[in-house]
Amino acid sequence: MEPKKNCNLCSRLVDLRKKNKILFPNFYNNRVLGTGPFSCELLIIGLAPGLRGANRTGEVFNGDFSGNLLFKYLNKYNISESYSEFEEISNLNCRITNAVKCLPPNNRPNSLEIKKCNVFLSSEINKMKNLKIILTLGEIAHNSTIIALNKNLTEFKFKHLKKHKINDQIILLNSYHCSKYNINTKRLKLTDLDYIFKLIKTLLNF
Repeated sequence: MEPKKNCNLCSRLVDLRKKNKILFPNFYNNRVLGTGPFSCELLIIGLAPGLRGANRTGEVFNGDFSGNLLFKYLNKYNISESYSEFEEISNLNCRITNAVKCLPPNNRPNSLEIKKCNVFLSSEINKMKNLKIILTLGEIAHNSTIIALNKNLTEFKFKHLKKHKINDQIILLNSYHCSKYNINTKRLKLTDLDYIFKLIKTLLNF
C-alpha cells in the first residue's frame, strides 16, 4: 500500500502542495515514495520530504543538504554507489523512506498527518521480510516506526545513538536527523554518523 499521486488524506498538506505548484511550478510537488529494494536488510526512515530536496526532485533524500550527507555515508560504507541529482540511484543496498510522504509546513507534520501516513509506513515495513536493521533519523521518525511496528512508545523511547531490540530479528537504531541545522549546531556530529554506519556495517556484515 502506497499513497496515490496527489494524495488528499491531509487537507493542510494538500493546501501547501497547491500553493507550491504555483510558487515552484518546476518542482515535483507531490508525495514522495520510498526507494530501494524491499528485499534489503536495512531500512532508513527520515521525517518528510524537504521543500528543496525530495519535494523538488521527487526522490527521497535527493537534492538537499541532508540527502547529500546521508549518501556520503552510504557511499563511504558501501551501502550505495554515488549518485547525482535527478539520476537513478544505483546499487542501493538498503531502502530509504520517510515517516510522512508529503511536504509539511515548516518541515513539521502534525499528529494527525503522522497518524494518517503511518499506514503507508507500516505497509512498507511489512513488505521487508529480510529486515534486520532500522535506522530512524529523528524522534518523529522513531515514534512513527514504533507505532508502525505495533510496539509501545513508553518501552522504546528515542535517544540519540541508542540501540533497541525490537524482536529476535529487528534492531532499531536512533540518530538525530542529518539536517543542516543539526550539523551546524553540532547537535549531530559527523563522528556520530561514522559510529552509526560502522555499527550498521558490523551488524549486517557488509
